[in-house]
Amino acid sequence: MSAHAAVSARPRTTFSVIAQTREESDAVLAFNDRMRAAQAPADFLLPDQPNNSHTLGESPRPIEWTKFVVVDSDDEVHGGFLLMTQPGWLDGELVPVANYQAPLSEALADSRYGLVGMHMLRFVQKHWPFTFAVGMGHADRPLPRLLRAAGWRIRSVPFLFHIVRASRVLRELRVLHESTARRLAARAGALTGAGAIGVAALQHRAWRPNAASDLQLERVDRWGDWADWLWAERRGSTIFSVIRDRATLECLYPLADERYLAFVARRHNDVVGWAVALNTQMREHLHFGNLRVATVLDAIALPGESARLAAQLRRILVADGADLIVTNQSHEQWVDAFRRAGFLSGPSNYLCAMSTLLSEAVGDRFDGVHVTRGDGDGRIHL
Repeated sequence: MSAHAAVSARPRTTFSVIAQTREESDAVLAFNDRMRAAQAPADFLLPDQPNNSHTLGESPRPIEWTKFVVVDSDDEVHGGFLLMTQPGWLDGELVPVANYQAPLSEALADSRYGLVGMHMLRFVQKHWPFTFAVGMGHADRPLPRLLRAAGWRIRSVPFLFHIVRASRVLRELRVLHESTARRLAARAGALTGAGAIGVAALQHRAWRPNAASDLQLERVDRWGDWADWLWAERRGSTIFSVIRDRATLECLYPLADERYLAFVARRHNDVVGWAVALNTQMREHLHFGNLRVATVLDAIALPGESARLAAQLRRILVADGADLIVTNQSHEQWVDAFRRAGFLSGPSNYLCAMSTLLSEAVGDRFDGVHVTRGDGDGRIHL
């Protein structure tokens, strides 16, 4: 038999996608060891803890997080991902939705496993046709390229920011120090105060006077029934979103975790909206250095109240010591609201990818989609 025939006769490796259990623990550890040994260009490895089993009698949650791994016929692990399944809202109907997170393939270390990434995607799309992924960084990274090749549509989620302390931002924001010219300009602006003057002028130009009001924000430590009512009122203006009712918010933003700053908006004692944010002191952060960065994760408001809510939230976060306030918002209502509240627009590397079926349903109406920073796992770094 010729060498060519011998290669051709070699059996193809078959892969299966399974929910991670204790039985795969050793194989997951071996996978991680191989990735480290090969110095694979990955930002993370597979979690070595299996999925949690439900306690008998425990009420089902509206959101479930499930770890999946890809195994071959010898039960060796060659990749994995996290799937966040939850109820969604699409064109006026409830649909099951999946958020595809943290996929990792051994193809990063060994080209023999180049099909693992596509195998994972096909599995997800087969079982959850309405799937989306957010974050991912630049569009030329491996995951966005793979998603595009699989027929997914990828869009940038608009990035908006408000600079509070310009001198500190000019000193600490890492993107301003990536080249000599930027570094010198940032240093000059910080020392002379010219940066602060320029930023103030731009943000004042963005500010619309009607964003000021007597609307009040009240910090809350639990989500109330008002969340259900507000979602019912506002869902009709949304083409696509995960459900933002009380039960879902309790999973997305558990207020027992003091990092989450949740507020209910009231006008004359009537609830007109809510918002949730983070305000984090960074320590040698890759992008933000040592800035105190506030992140608006999510918000819902009645018509006409969005800009007022954004303006009041900005004031609270400024008073709480933020150097910089940032948010990613896809819905035109909130892009306009934050611009009216004095936020500027910047280049976005926060992407939203939608599966083929979901892309077809949304079409060119992405400005009616409600996707925010709160939909991704990236908030754990903020």
